[in-house]
Amino acid sequence: MVSKERLFQISGEKRWRRSQWGKCRSIFATLFFVSLVLGMLSPLFSPLPGSIGLGYAAKSAGPVKWIYTTGNTIYSRPAIGSDESIYISSADTYLHAIDASGKLRWKQKIGPLKHVNFMRSTPVIAADGTIYVGSTDYHLYAVTSKGELKWRYKTGREVQSSPTLGGDGTVYFGSEDGYFYAVDLRGQLKWRYEIGGSVQSDPVVGDDGVIYLGSEGGFLYALQPDGALKWRFRAESRIASPALGLDGTIYAGSTDGSVYHISKDGKALWRYRTAQPISAAPTVGPDGVVYVGSSDGPLYALEPNGTLKWQVQVKSIINSTPGIGPDGKIYIGSNDGFLYGFSPEGKRVWQFRPGHAASSIPAIAKDGTIYVGSHEGDLYALRGEPPQQHF
Repeated sequence: MVSKERLFQISGEKRWRRSQWGKCRSIFATLFFVSLVLGMLSPLFSPLPGSIGLGYAAKSAGPVKWIYTTGNTIYSRPAIGSDESIYISSADTYLHAIDASGKLRWKQKIGPLKHVNFMRSTPVIAADGTIYVGSTDYHLYAVTSKGELKWRYKTGREVQSSPTLGGDGTVYFGSEDGYFYAVDLRGQLKWRYEIGGSVQSDPVVGDDGVIYLGSEGGFLYALQPDGALKWRFRAESRIASPALGLDGTIYAGSTDGSVYHISKDGKALWRYRTAQPISAAPTVGPDGVVYVGSSDGPLYALEPNGTLKWQVQVKSIINSTPGIGPDGKIYIGSNDGFLYGFSPEGKRVWQFRPGHAASSIPAIAKDGTIYVGSHEGDLYALRGEPPQQHF
């Protein structure tokens, strides 16, 4: 059961202004997460908390299927193509295409190498195989399925937002110049909308073409396909990247510690409070259950009506978006250095510590393979269910 303090109906718009300390704290939290999440020193797998870990090499019978080395930090979430190729960007400003066996297909330069490159934009793959990805050189890049540069579009600042595609192929993304952009298939600007502040939220697009994104200022925006504002919803603090529900409603976490469920017309349906900030997008399961991590350490599973289904505690804060495997298992990283797997009932069934501090959100293929990047530039391909392990 959930306490009355955690679940309640909300209405109206609460005026709130974040302090300068809040802005600094958000920046610090982001850098802290980038450097620490999901990894420590040596490869370690254990079926249950407190058990003795077993080390595995890249071609062993353990959870590691293979490791691909880029040579520089991987901050972006891997993207998986229809042919099972994996696309990642690395901090040396290359976009890599790797096949399902771990071999390099090609790599393409997507910006000049700087002293520090936080390449956090996750690639998105169009139906024709074109890969779109943002870069710290202020550009959005379009690269063919063969690794050839098609075009690039320049904004006023770094593009850390992960692009998403509209039904007509329009590419939507944000920039740290404070604008949200819509670019056509030829790389020409269709429109841009001024959000203000850094726009790092990853947008999502509804079936009706409406685009949703969060902002540093605490607003969730709904934009029409032509760039006109449909509505905006105010939270009490920064809104992370949103997620769409099965019925087209919107779920979003906020650094005010809340998960918001918002209707398609911008009205609050319910709000669930955690004890600490939420800085990553929730994930909605096929049964409508909402999974979200919080800085107080638990992974929360919320019923579609906003009541708590279960919560499980890990040893450190969670600043990562959960992934759901084809068998229904939920995978999420924590700052204690582990990637965890939980059953739909909330039982911990799997955990893995990579060989170097991992630095990306995991992606899960149709066959259950888990891909996650590391601080040292390694892409791990992991078996979600290690052989000869019983729980």
